[in-house]
Amino acid sequence: MEREYSVHMKPLRRVLPLPVIAALLLSCYPARSLAVTTQQEIRAGQAEDEEITRSEVVETDPLLNAYVQSIADKLWMQVARRDVPYNIKVIKASDVNSFATEGGFVYIDEGLIDFVQSDDELASVIGHETGHIERRHVVTLNSKAEILGILLGIASIFSPFIYDFGNLVGATVMAKMSREDELEADRYGLQLMSRAGYDPHAMLTMMAHMNVLADEHSDLVDKYLQGHPDPKARIAHLLGYPELDPTVVTEQQRLVQAFSDAERARYSYAALDLGKILQSDPHNVEALLKLAQVQLALGLTNKSGQTLAQAAQLGSPQARALVAVREAELRELEDHRLALLRLDPDFSRLDATVDGARQTLADAAQQLETRRDEARDQLKAVQARLQNVSYEMPNLGNIQIRPNSRMAAVVSNLEAMARAVNSGVDDASQVIENIGSLQPDKEGGLLLGSREILNEMAAPLAMHPVPDDSLAILPSYTHMFGELSRADGDMVRSIDASRASMTLMDQGIGELDDFLRDLDHAYVSFGDLAVPDYNGLQPRMSKVLQDFNAAAIAASQASQLYNMARARQLSVRITLLGLGGSSQRYATLQYALQQRFDMNGIDYHTMVREGLTPGDVVAATIIAADVQSTPQAIVDESLRTHTPIVDLANAHGMHAWPLEIFMGLVYLDYTDDPTKELSGAAPGSLTVGI
Repeated sequence: MEREYSVHMKPLRRVLPLPVIAALLLSCYPARSLAVTTQQEIRAGQAEDEEITRSEVVETDPLLNAYVQSIADKLWMQVARRDVPYNIKVIKASDVNSFATEGGFVYIDEGLIDFVQSDDELASVIGHETGHIERRHVVTLNSKAEILGILLGIASIFSPFIYDFGNLVGATVMAKMSREDELEADRYGLQLMSRAGYDPHAMLTMMAHMNVLADEHSDLVDKYLQGHPDPKARIAHLLGYPELDPTVVTEQQRLVQAFSDAERARYSYAALDLGKILQSDPHNVEALLKLAQVQLALGLTNKSGQTLAQAAQLGSPQARALVAVREAELRELEDHRLALLRLDPDFSRLDATVDGARQTLADAAQQLETRRDEARDQLKAVQARLQNVSYEMPNLGNIQIRPNSRMAAVVSNLEAMARAVNSGVDDASQVIENIGSLQPDKEGGLLLGSREILNEMAAPLAMHPVPDDSLAILPSYTHMFGELSRADGDMVRSIDASRASMTLMDQGIGELDDFLRDLDHAYVSFGDLAVPDYNGLQPRMSKVLQDFNAAAIAASQASQLYNMARARQLSVRITLLGLGGSSQRYATLQYALQQRFDMNGIDYHTMVREGLTPGDVVAATIIAADVQSTPQAIVDESLRTHTPIVDLANAHGMHAWPLEIFMGLVYLDYTDDPTKELSGAAPGSLTVGI
């Protein structure tokens, strides 16, 4: 039964703004792409971009945007279409999703950037979306009926408020691409990333990651999978392309890719590439020399020396010279090991400290799990109330709203409310669902991560003798225990902030319900609200927006604390790689930082003298790059103020999510293993040369 409104509106459920529908239909009908000029396509894309940026929070972090833009620019230098102004934006959403619209616009959810394992995997995603633009897939969908049948299919911007309220005023129109379009975009993206110097195998590993989440029925990829074919099918199709066909790729092409990986500090990938090359060509001196460098970066010091010796036996003068240098380095490492042994570490005390940290974590887990369950109940209640109040939303699409009118001001405020609610719910959900648990059969999340780190720290203490690499890390244990303890505190505070945000959100929903009832009975004439009605609505509208903004801020603080905990864990994980055990290995970290952030941290002797860890140096470098400072200045501030380096990100107003993302990418340069990711992903997937 229809409700009656004094403005003669019908309830609006998932109804699109009429101007957007009209623009989409005009751009897609008739179906022949020749009916749409490039300028029309660009204008349609600009209109959709305005809709997206009004309804979504666009990420403003300078370092994260520069990173995404740099990858996109390298890809877009290779495109065939030069008639569209390519543009990329990062949407503040935890979903693993991306999409493209007409006229050169690409959108990447922040959750996807957090999800990828390398620059190359992100390049595969941007390349795929660019393929849709290059091939004009949005423009050339077959018919008006098809468009209307698949509207709203994959738009990642449809989070609770806007989606439940029927896309009330601003969300873009997106359409599912056909399977053929998706595979064509994969093909084009693969070519694009290969020409730009990225590893084409990264498109396979990206699909493998997606497949894992799909098998786990993860909510994170629901929107992605709605608009893209099954990852397993895409992997099988990708393996037929020449860039990934081992019978087509030449030995020299493999060597070039392996060298590219090494030069970009993708150490784990380079080692796998070079190992594969040397299986078929064990006398390749170039590959042996490069592999020896990569093995040193990965801490395989003895293997590095053996590889160099093998190259020297093949008569390479360069290898013989490097062998002499490496032998000197090995002697230095042995001297360093003996010096550490003379320090006579108190292993029993370290064992007791690990046990104490485990107990502290277990106590924190009990608090967190109780509070998390309460927060989860609050979140579900808020989502249910949002669903219920959506029925109060009037159909604003039936009104011809004039710019700068009173009704336009109401619409603008509703959009602002939607952005605040979407942001708040997304941030709170991220925290509540990912803190995790230590309960048997429910282990996961950040809590499990901390326990795994403590287990890794405890393992060498039980060995006799303690391995050399572990000996080099022992002096940093006290520092690492401190970071993990601070991570525990961050987790507790993040859950509390999430609960506070949901309380504020619930209050705002009550105010919104009252406001919408008043709006239902407001008088509209010639597309605008009567002055008395608007004046009566305005205070309540402002209060609703104030409550939602307060909830969004509280949820943002929760997300900041959560991601600071993640960054602290990564700082410890990076230190546990043993990169601080010698100046030679530390130099590989400096090189990786130089490649990614155009600054190489601080020198080895300063790190040792100031009692810092490699994880500290990575964090200081990322913060410095983000706030346009220097790593040494960040370190000096930390020492002067006795503030942990991760906390300085917060002090300087840096979002902790990008800090965690970049620390994770540095860590993965050393640890990622694509063979594990591709295992079982598709028949024959391990024969592609990785």
